[in-house]
Amino acid sequence: MKNKQTSRLLKNAHLPSNAGFFRNHTVIIVFIVSLIMTVASYLFCDIPLAMYCRYLSPFVINIFDVITRLGVSTWYIVASIILYLFFRFIYKNDLNASRSIFVFLSVSLSGIIIDLVKWIAGRYRPIELFNHGYFGFGFFRNGYEWTSFPSGHAQTVFSLATALTILFPRWGIWLFVIAGMVGASRIILTSHYLSDVIAGAGIGILFTLAIKYYFDRKQIKLT
Repeated sequence: MKNKQTSRLLKNAHLPSNAGFFRNHTVIIVFIVSLIMTVASYLFCDIPLAMYCRYLSPFVINIFDVITRLGVSTWYIVASIILYLFFRFIYKNDLNASRSIFVFLSVSLSGIIIDLVKWIAGRYRPIELFNHGYFGFGFFRNGYEWTSFPSGHAQTVFSLATALTILFPRWGIWLFVIAGMVGASRIILTSHYLSDVIAGAGIGILFTLAIKYYFDRKQIKLT
């Protein structure tokens, strides 16, 4: 049942070419929910959750240190490029070539947006809270300590989960479970706050839906 609900929600993201992207109910819901949850987390949850995770057992930390590696975008970007070249020039399957470039654009372009927002926000990471008591935004800052918001790992796995659910709806619930575990790993490892992960996930989902909307307008088939 949950698989069907997930695929139905993403299927509703399809709009005819004469309809506006921001009139899509799925887009509106994701945007509003992400915004409310991000703000609420920043105000009420980020600090106490980070302080709790700081003292988790090494056993838990080691498990999620492995899980978090699934959020590295390099693997998915390189794999989608290789698959695109294979299906475009060797095996010559237009559908799979389109699917490969769809995944590539979803992960890579939303990643560029994330990097830009990180620089603009300049948010202190939890390590700065632990060591110096800094919490909030410094704005227009570079460096690891000041690039907490939003989470790039969360953006990667949620844009990937959204893209693959659009292509293969039956796997939707499991893809989002894995994405959720990777997002949780960023909080448990105190690399990010909860609000960073929510914002990264929201941007990843929204940007993937935007890429899907573009493909629909250009009548590029993905299924």
